[in-house]
Amino acid sequence: MAIENADFNETKGLPGLLFPHVPHSIESGFMQDSKNAGGGFPLFAKQGEPGKIWAKKPEGGSFIGIACRTNFDGLGCAGYDVGDQVNVLKKGRVWVRVLGEVKAGQAAYVNDTNFAITATSTGATAIAGGVFKSNAADGQLAELEIA
Repeated sequence: MAIENADFNETKGLPGLLFPHVPHSIESGFMQDSKNAGGGFPLFAKQGEPGKIWAKKPEGGSFIGIACRTNFDGLGCAGYDVGDQVNVLKKGRVWVRVLGEVKAGQAAYVNDTNFAITATSTGATAIAGGVFKSNAADGQLAELEIA
C-alpha cells in the first residue's frame, strides 16, 4: 500500500491521532478488508463475529468507532491490510478528514456510499454521540468527539 503523506504544515494533527488529556474508550479488532489510510476512518462490525472489523460496511454491519492511527512507517502510515490489528476509538476525541464543510457543534455522520465522515445527514448514518468540536473545510481535518 502507498504511504499516506504526513503534511504537518497543513493542520494541527493527522487523521486518527487522539487528543491528549481526554478520556478515551478504545477496543481493538482485526481488519477483514484493507484501507489505504493511517487512521481517522469509520469502522464497522457484524453481530456474532467478535474481533472482526471492516473499513467498508459489510451487509448487516453497523458503525462501531473510528480507527486510531497506530501503524507507523516513518512519518506516514502504510494503511491496514486484511488481518492487521487496529485500535477502534469508541469514545473520546480524534482528528478526522471530512467530506464537505463542518462547523463546531454539528452532529457527525458516516456517508452510506463512500463511508466518509460528514455533517450531512442525507444518505448517512449518525455517529451516536458524535459532534464536531472544530470547523473544517471539505477535505480538511476536524476534531471529532464521540461521547
